[in-house]
Amino acid sequence: MTVVTKGVKALVCAGLVCAMSSPLMASAALVVTTTNDVSQLSGALFAANSGVNLISSQLTLGAPNQQGTYSGFSLAPSSGSTPTLQLQDGVVLTTGGNAAVPLTNTTNSYSTTVNGAGFAPLSTLSGQNTNDANVLSFTFTLEAGLNAVSMQFVFATDEFPTQTVTDIFGFFVDGVNYAQFPSGELISNTPGNPTNFIPNPVGEGLYDIEWNGLTQVFTVTGLVDPSRSEHTLQIAIADTSDRIYDSAVYIAGLKGVASTGGGIGDPIDVPEPGSMALLGLGLLGLMASRYRRAA
Repeated sequence: MTVVTKGVKALVCAGLVCAMSSPLMASAALVVTTTNDVSQLSGALFAANSGVNLISSQLTLGAPNQQGTYSGFSLAPSSGSTPTLQLQDGVVLTTGGNAAVPLTNTTNSYSTTVNGAGFAPLSTLSGQNTNDANVLSFTFTLEAGLNAVSMQFVFATDEFPTQTVTDIFGFFVDGVNYAQFPSGELISNTPGNPTNFIPNPVGEGLYDIEWNGLTQVFTVTGLVDPSRSEHTLQIAIADTSDRIYDSAVYIAGLKGVASTGGGIGDPIDVPEPGSMALLGLGLLGLMASRYRRAA
């Protein structure tokens, strides 16, 4: 019995089930390192072999601690059926004065002071004046065969669900915004789209992070203008109307792609921890059975 168990364990580990189910493989906590160094931000944002030839990059708007790089983005709910949110390491842009938000949820009105300027494209998009904008800008070309850029993101906010004056996120490729929910609504906590957010109420402790509402993990894709020899990308977030109740966008894996259309598709599904464990047990049983037959 002991010999069979050891043999099965070796087989299962070779099949990577151990990596999925072992507590030793659990993701580290989210760590944010604030910085306004554009080279660090760009290095953290772009995917390896991205197909994007970067000509220039700029932190167009942003206070010293308003943005940063992050690692360990894996938010699993403590209970219930809300999804686990996972992003590869990347960059966070916020409307607040400190991108390293608390890994607890204790207030419905989390705010940190910036007193920053607005961003005209987001003001036009929202139809309201904007403040405390945080904007990364790039000029680039794409390798042959590519006609678009894409990245993954999670938009998170303490505006949800109580505020009617809300923050907004934009993904502007050659001046066109492609950041809209699959339903066509803007990436903003407006009264019309509460179903696009996962509630994280104070006191319920679903996710260990300050935000009261988070989107699922989405991929946004923006088509370049084929008439241009060089292209621009502006990734932006801002307060609208007021300066309170912070929001953030976590972004990762920026790369060039070949695409027939721009916008945002359905959310990226991530198995819940319980289903991953069941998958591991199922594979364990299957491989154990095969091992016994082979013996």
